[in-house]
Amino acid sequence: MGGIFGAISRNGRNVIDIVIRGVKALEYRGFDGSGLAIPANSGTVKIFKDAIKIDALTEKYRLDELTSWIALGHTRYATHGKPHIENTQPHSDCNNYIAVVGDGAIANYEKLKDEVIFKEHRIISRCDFEVVAHLLEDELKDIFNFLDALINVIKRISGFYSLAILDSRCNCIAAYTSSMPFFLGVSDNLFVVSSGKGALYGVTDRYAMLEKNEVAIIAKDGIKVYSVLDSREVQKDFRELDVDPNYVDKDGYPHHMLREIYEIPYSLLRTLSSIQEKYLAFAARLISDAKNLFIIGNGTSLHAGLIASYYLSELAGVNSIVVSAAEFPLYYVDNISPGTVVIAISQSGETKDVIQSIFEAKIRGATIMGITNRIGSRLANLSNLYLPVAAGPEIAIPATKTFTSTLALLYLLSLRVSNHIGRILESEYRERIEGLRSFSEMLLNNMQKIDVEALKAAEFIVDCKSGYITSRGITYPIALEGALKFKETAYIHAEGVETGEFRHGPQSLLEKGIFTIFLMPVEKPAIPSTYELIQLAINRGAKTVVIGFATEQYLDSLQQTTVIRVPYSERLLSPIAITIPLQFMAYRLGVLLERPIDTPRYLTKTVAH
Repeated sequence: MGGIFGAISRNGRNVIDIVIRGVKALEYRGFDGSGLAIPANSGTVKIFKDAIKIDALTEKYRLDELTSWIALGHTRYATHGKPHIENTQPHSDCNNYIAVVGDGAIANYEKLKDEVIFKEHRIISRCDFEVVAHLLEDELKDIFNFLDALINVIKRISGFYSLAILDSRCNCIAAYTSSMPFFLGVSDNLFVVSSGKGALYGVTDRYAMLEKNEVAIIAKDGIKVYSVLDSREVQKDFRELDVDPNYVDKDGYPHHMLREIYEIPYSLLRTLSSIQEKYLAFAARLISDAKNLFIIGNGTSLHAGLIASYYLSELAGVNSIVVSAAEFPLYYVDNISPGTVVIAISQSGETKDVIQSIFEAKIRGATIMGITNRIGSRLANLSNLYLPVAAGPEIAIPATKTFTSTLALLYLLSLRVSNHIGRILESEYRERIEGLRSFSEMLLNNMQKIDVEALKAAEFIVDCKSGYITSRGITYPIALEGALKFKETAYIHAEGVETGEFRHGPQSLLEKGIFTIFLMPVEKPAIPSTYELIQLAINRGAKTVVIGFATEQYLDSLQQTTVIRVPYSERLLSPIAITIPLQFMAYRLGVLLERPIDTPRYLTKTVAH
């Protein structure tokens, strides 16, 4: 992931300061490195970059002393290749005619990289977007039309991504998106392309969104947009820029947490495109051959590990021991020996208990498989194999999109294990991956509806001081995660309970002032008893919220409850689907109660002590 910002002046004024400002405004999208490209006097491109933030880069290279009427900038979040100057964008072709920056991930990167290396191109980095420069370099040897050459390259790339290219020969910037939001800005004498609409504030007057499979060619004489499918020109309606200046650094949202919840569908697609198949296959072999399998994590990561145990058990018949990383060194390390695999999950990759646990496991001969959103972290560096969550940077302390993307990654891993041992065929494996892709795209059209219903539910229970979130089966860990989010975000006491255990103590506390949130189980035998408990809670005066699939036939018959309907998904994707309304509810409760949403008291993003 990363942020892209490019500008061209119609009247020849210097745009370096504008691009630096735009890149800085996009640092919420990543800050593992930054770079700037401008045309050089020799007819090539000049690139300034390093694994530092844009302010430090400006100071290092004295960027504010440069002048250019065209410039392309980038701020990076590492998904392919650790934070390092060589992996920082922009990337160039062998002759330095082209500068390429990208956002998202190229799914067939490994295959394309092998192709360009075979043609004797110099690959300098481990970043996936470098291959675009070399592919375009080859096309332009045979095709002199820049647009046609670029479209040919785009048709060879699969993944979830957007990119921008500065070509020193045509003195233009090309922009493309496979489906990610990408914005074009216009003022009287300036043309801009940006990954975020908020970064356009104070720079342009009007904007238009670049839609799926559209290419924009930005030059001094204006912006032209074309369809990749048939190369026809597309007319764009530029509207007045509507950005609240108070929320520019959050891309127009009042809090990072809300922005990050709304990013979940995009983060899922990014996770799908970022994971390289050869590493996933290697991970599957490690798990299938393991003598013992432990899954460790803390907080949200521990809840993700619990979901992974359901996935591995059902899909691959693999039994795992899921344990808090804080408990692992106390009671489990003596059972570790060569042949043991430990799956360690940490969003930051720096959680103290996780790092201590893998140290203890490694010295006893265990193989460590890291699952992390930070590929330059200690967890990634200490693992025998790590898999990147690739959700993009998460600034709010309450984990939202990193949790759902971690679930998606663990689902993919479990599918690959199942395929490796012969439980499912390759065709079914591919069908389920496409099912996850379709599910993610479906979510895009339903996020606002879920948010609206979650707000109503939050208003319904806002005067309650305590309550329960309960479910059974594969969504039971989501009850635990939802309770955690209520505590972190709204400072409301909530307890996650397995519905079958609800009668063993918790029901005695049901009364007015207590809320109950029932997550309808996706296992059919568990549904009738859940409806009995819903009625029990209502009868005892507890404010009751029910979350379930819109296809659940009895939801409409519920009285004296607030119901949140989630679009139907395949059963094993239900943990992701059911998580979203709980995250929205936690956020809306926090807002109603005037909590510091992004920075809850006493909490930090990385628990290092």
